[in-house]
Amino acid sequence: MKYWIERWSQLRKKELMSYPNEFTIHDVYKTICTHEELKRGFEELYEILMHCYEDILNDPASMLLPIYDMNEYGYFSKEARASREESYKYAKIFYVLGYSGELNQNGKLCIQVDKLKEQCKALKITNINAFLNILSNYGIVAEGLINGKIKSNTNITISFPDNKNVIIALYILAVKSNNTNRFKDFCRLNYKLFESDWSTIEYGNSVDAVSDLFHSEQDRTVAQLIHNELISRNYYYNFQDWNEGPQIRYYKKESDRNRNANASFWLTSMDTELKFYFRITNMDKVLENIKNCPKSVISNFLVSDNGCANRISGSCVSGISYELNDNIIWRCGCCNPNFQVTPSIDDYIYYINAVEMAGNKKK
Repeated sequence: MKYWIERWSQLRKKELMSYPNEFTIHDVYKTICTHEELKRGFEELYEILMHCYEDILNDPASMLLPIYDMNEYGYFSKEARASREESYKYAKIFYVLGYSGELNQNGKLCIQVDKLKEQCKALKITNINAFLNILSNYGIVAEGLINGKIKSNTNITISFPDNKNVIIALYILAVKSNNTNRFKDFCRLNYKLFESDWSTIEYGNSVDAVSDLFHSEQDRTVAQLIHNELISRNYYYNFQDWNEGPQIRYYKKESDRNRNANASFWLTSMDTELKFYFRITNMDKVLENIKNCPKSVISNFLVSDNGCANRISGSCVSGISYELNDNIIWRCGCCNPNFQVTPSIDDYIYYINAVEMAGNKKK
């Protein structure tokens, strides 16, 4: 992997949500087509967007996306940030086509060009003509262009002749996402958008906001168990987002939650995989207990890191050092909680207990 656009487009591809063989579709959408027709349209739309990401990974320049070398531009550079945003480009194009148009009885989207231009500008989509041309490679047809370009004060139609239900699924997902401010759900082709009517969302307010992205059923189960356990222990939580995925942060005090400070735990989707972060500042209180934990738990407490620039300069106040099994361990805690693990069903409870046993004050 050479370019930042490849790195972030790979994540966008992984974030396309797994969907079950059967899922609920609200009756309001069945007035447009049948349950099975809409399901088949959704499945083919999913494949089209998947192929878009595969083609970006193979040749991003031909997909009209920027190519900034990862060795030349650092993670925090404006070029890397631009690449993250551009990795949503094709999802944005499908999105704006879907909610800008009116669906006709033939399964085509009729779009006023002036409205399309306005919506493209809002989403920072330029050169829509060229992208419409690329979409033709995937079977999507744009009619009404003049010399290959959209012209003001005209209309265009978007269709998928091989299966009109693809456009119907696109329309429903885009309009529903736009109505409910769920753009990233559209980008991930979240099948749960079909569960309720045009203006109602009944998911994503609990652990599923993170765990739905996991491709492992075991990880989804562990995440639910962790969430339930922390709620039973009266933790407060809020939702966060970072470049690699969404997260839930858990706080012992409501005031800390409101200030977004001193979270004891982070339950995260790291590139669609479960990562459980937790903070311990006083290891002396828990070392004897850790020694009696299962080997899978002990091994995670034996992992040391190099620390950040603050450790090198001697100004670190967040890192901790401790001795375990004759090993001296250093854990940095400046940017993130100082421990991160991928817990299993059998060991997640030990990490929660360790945090609570240690308390949140330094020795």
